[in-house]
Amino acid sequence: MKVIIDLIEDIRSVIEDKRDFSLGVMGLKEDEKAEFSPVWQSKLCSYKLDETRKKLFIFLGQGEAINVGAWFDVLDGLSNEEMMYEVQVSYSKEEKRQDSQLIGFGEDLSSKRYLLFIAE
Repeated sequence: MKVIIDLIEDIRSVIEDKRDFSLGVMGLKEDEKAEFSPVWQSKLCSYKLDETRKKLFIFLGQGEAINVGAWFDVLDGLSNEEMMYEVQVSYSKEEKRQDSQLIGFGEDLSSKRYLLFIAE
């Protein structure tokens, strides 16, 4: 389980305070050797803090990708309790909402995209 503070710390350690990165997701598939390979990649366009379930949902979309710099302005205002909320990526698959736990983070420096990894 990855929480908001994990995400913030990793982003800052990898891309420092570069505010022009966007947020994306990469779906990974695990094979019989327990190795992951990329299946698809998309941008993340919106998010919602769910205080009832204590989770931050980040949604795939067709709009403009979340700008990491502007997003940090919002996240920096969260309480210590909210910083411990779990981060999940939400998307539709076969017309049903899927909420996926993060299995890791990474970056694509050439396209200025910070990636969240989920298992499909």
